[in-house]
Amino acid sequence: MPAAAGISSQRWKCGNEVAMDCEPLRAGDMEIAERQLGRVVRGDARVAARCPYGVVAVIATPPLLPDGTPFPTLYWLSCPLLQRSVSGLENGDFRESLRDRLESEPGFAEALLRAEREYIETREEWADEMRAAEKTRGYFSGREGIGGTVAGGLKCLHTHLAHYLAGGENPVGAAVAAALNGQQRRECAGECEPFLREGTRR
Repeated sequence: MPAAAGISSQRWKCGNEVAMDCEPLRAGDMEIAERQLGRVVRGDARVAARCPYGVVAVIATPPLLPDGTPFPTLYWLSCPLLQRSVSGLENGDFRESLRDRLESEPGFAEALLRAEREYIETREEWADEMRAAEKTRGYFSGREGIGGTVAGGLKCLHTHLAHYLAGGENPVGAAVAAALNGQQRRECAGECEPFLREGTRR
């Protein structure tokens, strides 16, 4: 799976003022993202971040899918190397160390709260753009955390990292990125194939 060539400079917001910059999923991006995820990409998904080689690494998924299903996970980590590595962190004691920081570092907890507000605002802006705010707002009630989790939740570090890579000021995502310490450049040559899960290979 080669790195994307001729990256488009066309960009727009996933929502409005508070949203991150996103790019349209080109045909090549769509094929790569679907192989990375092992499933069909749903809705008007957009590229929210690329890896150092220009390959899609995070996609932004609209808050309402074409079949009318509300979708709380705004940013989805698609890079298979990062998926695997973050899963490794989740299986260790890294998440517990983050919980300790939330309890002992007021600034860290406050930064996560701001990130959650930013995430919700971006999702709501996009829902407004789709004229779907009334339908999604009730569904997302109580899911004020990153990725549609409870506020302050650390259930899925993948979504925190995806938010951070998409440009969000997410302290948990930043901590995950620091723990990975430039792994994409060290271990990947711009080809996703070696890191794809079994079942996603063609």
